[in-house]
Amino acid sequence: MPHPLRLASSPFDGVRLLFLAIALLDAVVTITTLAASGSPAAERVAGAIAAVALAAHWLIGFRRGGFPLWSEPLETLALFAILRMTPGEPFLPLFGLVFRSCYGGPRLATARYVLWMGVLLAAHADRGASHVQGDLARALGTALVPLIMQALGGALRSSEASQRQLRSLVQNSTDVTTVVGADLRVRWQAESIRAALGVDPRAVVDQPMLELVHPGDRGELERYFADAEGRPDETRAMTLRMRHGDGSDRPFDVVASNRLHDESVEGFVLNLRDATERVELERELRALAAKREHDANHDPLTGLANRRKLFARIHEAIAEAKAGRLKLPLLLIDLDHFKELNDTLGHQAGDRLLQEIRPRLMAGVPEADLIARVGGDEFALLLPPGSTAEQAERAAQRLLRELEQPFRFQGLTLLVRASAGIAVFPEHGRDVETLMQRADIAMYSAKARGIDHEVYSASRDGHSRARLALIGELPDAITNGQIVTFYQPKFDLVTGQIAGAEALVRWDHPQFGLLGPGAFLPLAEQTGLMRPLTLRVLDDALGQCARWQAEGLDMTVAVNLSAPNLLDAGLPADVAALLDKRGVEPGRLQLEITETIVAADPVRVIEIMHELGELGVNLSLDDFGTGSSSFAYLRELPVQELKIDKSFILGMDGDPQAATIVNTIVELARNLHLKAVGEGIETEEARDLLRACGCDYGQGFLMARPMPPDQVVELALANRRAARAISRPAQVG
Repeated sequence: MPHPLRLASSPFDGVRLLFLAIALLDAVVTITTLAASGSPAAERVAGAIAAVALAAHWLIGFRRGGFPLWSEPLETLALFAILRMTPGEPFLPLFGLVFRSCYGGPRLATARYVLWMGVLLAAHADRGASHVQGDLARALGTALVPLIMQALGGALRSSEASQRQLRSLVQNSTDVTTVVGADLRVRWQAESIRAALGVDPRAVVDQPMLELVHPGDRGELERYFADAEGRPDETRAMTLRMRHGDGSDRPFDVVASNRLHDESVEGFVLNLRDATERVELERELRALAAKREHDANHDPLTGLANRRKLFARIHEAIAEAKAGRLKLPLLLIDLDHFKELNDTLGHQAGDRLLQEIRPRLMAGVPEADLIARVGGDEFALLLPPGSTAEQAERAAQRLLRELEQPFRFQGLTLLVRASAGIAVFPEHGRDVETLMQRADIAMYSAKARGIDHEVYSASRDGHSRARLALIGELPDAITNGQIVTFYQPKFDLVTGQIAGAEALVRWDHPQFGLLGPGAFLPLAEQTGLMRPLTLRVLDDALGQCARWQAEGLDMTVAVNLSAPNLLDAGLPADVAALLDKRGVEPGRLQLEITETIVAADPVRVIEIMHELGELGVNLSLDDFGTGSSSFAYLRELPVQELKIDKSFILGMDGDPQAATIVNTIVELARNLHLKAVGEGIETEEARDLLRACGCDYGQGFLMARPMPPDQVVELALANRRAARAISRPAQVG
């Protein structure tokens, strides 16, 4: 059924309605002219009927939105009757032509014009040459009307379609668009808020925007409105809890932009996206990471802290003790003859004994800062900063007495003895490794002397002289070429090609041979040599990168930075100078930073990272996923890459939970537009799992161990030849 006559619902309908009104008005004028003419009554009546019929026809066509093709001849006949019977020069065919040119295609509109102009000339053919010439002038003057109206109609319809599409996209998008006026009230609300927040968009309009936000998050939005005032296009991303229609609060990612200056908007535009899944994913990821961190930092048999957690806590405690100029005692405890007990009663009995030792350790020294299982039958006990060597000795005595109480197992009574060694910061060592080493020396000295505990003494340390010698030799080693750089290739997991290499430092000592970083990096940190050592490695790595590029290898080089490096304000300038010296593009250098370094002094470290990023150097967050600090700072860090900690990679092929964490980290990297690297790949299963979940790059002994630079070139060229052989089509002949 045709709908009643209504006002125009679109711009093109408005054009049609305008010319319809003019044509109808001209029909009234024509009827009036006929009534006042001296023509016979029959002609006047016939002409008036034709004009009324034509006007009615146009009105009905407008209501229906179109005209049937069969009506064209009748319309032309009516027009001929009107022109024939009406004296003078009625404008009805001209304005009617404009109106009717809004309907049909270009061909029909042109044909209609030719037919109507032919009718005009035929109807007035007997009125003399001057009249015919006037009709010809009118015909020529309206020759372009059909084409103009068709073009106008096409343009308006296209504009209307675009507007409808845009309106549909905005109204039905999963995102919610809200326009807030300068008075902070909602001026316009997209329909999509109904699905997102379960509220009627009409009920939201004119309401204060802050009332839609959780009270705890309103301050952040208020700060944005205050900061954006007077700053056109000021944009900010936030995560706010929004009030749902069911009374609950749901997290939304909100991007707010100041468009008060835009006359078509005159408000703040807020785009809201439901962040429930993202927030839940992050919560699950944190929970998984926390569990993984707990598992990674605790001994599964006894539940005590493990060696990794012990080292981290000693590092923190040393910083506290250094700041307060306090002493820090460390005790190492080793069970005597535990191997014989295992061999006699079996490992089950040994495990049961180790489990029962835990409550005794805790009861013997309740004031301990941390108790850890270091190895098979070795335990460590860290006293709080400020404790003295005398307090440590008394604690060792209490602890050993507690351990000497009989154990009962399977009807047997077992007596266990232990030996303890004590080392104290700072007189016995100023870093974790030194304290551990010297507590271990004291413990074995106690065993050798047949006493239950001993405090470290340099007179009984055969390692001190060698250590002092290394400290004295390290500055010359940095300058005379003994510090060498090995490289571990990094592979593209999709193509299998070498994408870059990580620089790993070694000391080619003339007496002790090739020393790993653990033998001298602590010395470098202790003696303030990290800056020259790092610059030495950076210079070697950039020089090697330039040589690789000259040999046609498109590879990046990565260098690890330590805490002293990232607290050095001169680091960016040093890096810029070395890049210029070696002629290497900044994008070919990648600097790797661990999350523990960021957590040590986040403000200063992040500032220096931004300065490095401004040079064009790529930054990588190493050991990602082992702690929560990286999540806290990830949004602020200008990194391009996440290196998944190898503790997850090593277990992912047999541990579904580890595989889930790796998958989640890879997905997080993808969502943040970062590259993901899996390090520590030792099995084909782990490599295949990483490739399947979309990890970009991989490192590990499965693919390549650290090697001299010339071997990297050989491997890269062999890798390239193999890829070309695979891709080359087989030849038949």
